[in-house]
Amino acid sequence: MPDAPVPGQIATRQEMLSRARALAPLFAARAEAAEEARRISPQSAKDMLEAGFARILLPQRIGGCGLGFDTWYDITRELSKADASHGWCAGLIIHHAHLIAQFPPAAQQAVWAGGLDVPLAASFAPSVKAVPAEGGYRISGAGSPFASGVDHSAWVMLGGMAHDGAEPEWKFFLVPSGQYTVRDTWFTAGMRGTGSKTIVTDNAFVPEGLVLRLADLRDGNGPGGASHPGTIYRTPFFYYAPISFVTPMIGAAQGAYEMFREWTKTRKAQDGSSMAEKTAVQVRMARAAADIDAAELLVRRAVNVTDAPADYSPQLLARSVRDFARASELCVEAIDVLVALSGTAGFSTSHPMQRAWRDIHFMSMHISVNVETNFAHYGRMQLGLGRDVRRPYF
Repeated sequence: MPDAPVPGQIATRQEMLSRARALAPLFAARAEAAEEARRISPQSAKDMLEAGFARILLPQRIGGCGLGFDTWYDITRELSKADASHGWCAGLIIHHAHLIAQFPPAAQQAVWAGGLDVPLAASFAPSVKAVPAEGGYRISGAGSPFASGVDHSAWVMLGGMAHDGAEPEWKFFLVPSGQYTVRDTWFTAGMRGTGSKTIVTDNAFVPEGLVLRLADLRDGNGPGGASHPGTIYRTPFFYYAPISFVTPMIGAAQGAYEMFREWTKTRKAQDGSSMAEKTAVQVRMARAAADIDAAELLVRRAVNVTDAPADYSPQLLARSVRDFARASELCVEAIDVLVALSGTAGFSTSHPMQRAWRDIHFMSMHISVNVETNFAHYGRMQLGLGRDVRRPYF
């Protein structure tokens, strides 16, 4: 792992945003091929790493950019306007590197032994069984699902239950390529380009230093955080984790709206009249635009909360998870309006509108923006009931 910044590799926020905007049209042109392949191309993954995305949330003293969650949000959103699958994968490259910074120092040394530009895939569900072994654990699991970007990743982070105490404990285990296999289970109607396949492990050994307790990540007490200055390495997990999953929804909705707006300027109805002149179209466009803007404002507020440690409280966490879920609902409502206004033309396989519609609906199913779970948590906190112990992320 580098112990000093490498000249020319530390980029400013504006430089990172410029790189993302330059990549966006390339990713848009590759979107259809990514759907067909059910993964982003190796070139797209290479472009993301060469742009320095894995360094965005890492401290400057080790060669990272030392930037904040707002940059993560803006880059993910910008790329998702072009294609949600590319934006999703880019956001996870940023997100997972930040998580490594919270693992024990031994894990950081192992993952970053050759440099910081290392892509990781993750399956957070506790799908592996971890049995204590000398110096660590042996883990096995026939199905750690939804590992987005696993085809271009060098390491994986797997959730599992460690059986080394009175009760099993949810922990995360880092495993390098060569010690797991990938089962191709990614046959979906939406977000096909993410390549979110299933990881299989069979008695893989994971040293103790490559393990992180969910409880420590949840509370912002990861052992690696002590070695890095900055609030974002001690921020409770669910203040920021859903940024990875709701931001591509906002970007995809914004991209769909902009495409619809430009297309509608020249569209004609069957009778030859201008679609742009119809009041009904104008009103429904305005409502969709307002919903997308509202979603963005909610998420931006949640993103900014993470940079204010003095303001941390269970009530703020509850508000943030509520807002992540509501932003998801608003994006679904907006894309439904835009697709309805597009008519049958919007469902052509070559039309980006139908891809955005499929992708946004699919992303809205992610557990981190689950309306029932997130709204119920907010309601419990408002009513003085405290968190539900069956929801360990909160």
